Amino acid sequence: MPRPSHCRRVSALPKVNYFKPKGIPISDLDERVLPLDGLEALRLADYEGRNMDEAAARMGVSRHTFGRLLRRARHCVAEALVDGLALRIEGGVCAMDALTDDVRPSDSDGVLVAVPSQEPGGLLAAPHAHFGRCSVYTLARVKAGEVGEAMVRANAGHMPGDCANPVQILARLGVTVLLAGGMGVRPLQAMQAAGIAVYHNAGLPSVGACLEAFAQNRLAAFGTEHLCRSGCASGE
Repeated sequence: MPRPSHCRRVSALPKVNYFKPKGIPISDLDERVLPLDGLEALRLADYEGRNMDEAAARMGVSRHTFGRLLRRARHCVAEALVDGLALRIEGGVCAMDALTDDVRPSDSDGVLVAVPSQEPGGLLAAPHAHFGRCSVYTLARVKAGEVGEAMVRANAGHMPGDCANPVQILARLGVTVLLAGGMGVRPLQAMQAAGIAVYHNAGLPSVGACLEAFAQNRLAAFGTEHLCRSGCASGE
């Protein structure tokens, strides 16, 4: 059996995940797929100009593996440009780094955490499976490993493909951390842009359990392996 690939670290999701020649319908185009780890290799080597050893260390792979990722990524992009093909960016054996080194600031108020929740919300409610489709959020302030009093706020909702509205509402409330079970690429990008760190809720059964796990540093940063693969793959 082939040896499983080692997971590669990716620092950010792409701002755009599909490129095509102008004026040609998508139905008339062949496409090439550039994996996220390939894009990260291009970003580190060709955009930031890092040497092979430094770039490999940033991705958590060997120099040989990084060189192979970079060669494949360059060939994929070259094929799309030379042959006039569409380029889709998705997939890859990778995991997102945390959005910040430490999302828990040192100020006396702690951080305000939001959890998409099943109605009626609150600590005993079940988490909602998808960020954008919940009707309420449960908010609680986490400070020094302790979960404070919870409050419930309605989700104003959004039209399909419009991820900015709920993200902006959370940001205006002062939310800096979201604990999610699932979301698409575009909502995650919007969270990044708004300065909201996203963590995976680990499938825990209650909102309170999710908050406690976050307070105890037991939740992983939301990575590419947590992205929705069906209806909300490109948005919520």
